[in-house]
Amino acid sequence: MLDPHTGTIIWTLITFAVVLVVLKAAVWKPLLAALDERERQIRESLAAAEKAKAEMQASLDEQQRALEAAHDEARKIVGQAREAAERVSQQIIAEARQEAEHTAHAMRRELESERQAALDQLRREVAELAVRAAGLIIDAELDNEKNRRLVDDMISRIPQAPAHN
Repeated sequence: MLDPHTGTIIWTLITFAVVLVVLKAAVWKPLLAALDERERQIRESLAAAEKAKAEMQASLDEQQRALEAAHDEARKIVGQAREAAERVSQQIIAEARQEAEHTAHAMRRELESERQAALDQLRREVAELAVRAAGLIIDAELDNEKNRRLVDDMISRIPQAPAHN
């Protein structure tokens, strides 16, 4: 059954050669051209992908730098805000101390004024009492009998001192 015939082999080879020539002339060039075009498109796509990747990396790097700059700026702003808050706090404390000192000074002046007024009032009352006492003594001296009674009365009011041996 599988007996090779030389005639069949020759005709098969001739048919193969004819098909090969026809295919080479009609199909081979367009097939190679299509494959070359496909290869060119793949290369261009790869190059475009590499370019896009590089652009994406550059964009990512730029965004990273911008983010770091924003973080630096935020830290700077927070630092400035803290410094401003500290200055305001110190100013408020200084103003409060100054106000407290002013109030204390005013209170001391007021207390001194009230003390002086009380001393003045006491002096007036003592002076008035002295004038009354002097008036009583003068009135009492006008009459000898009254003078004697006054002296006796004053002596009786003096507490007895204990005797020292």
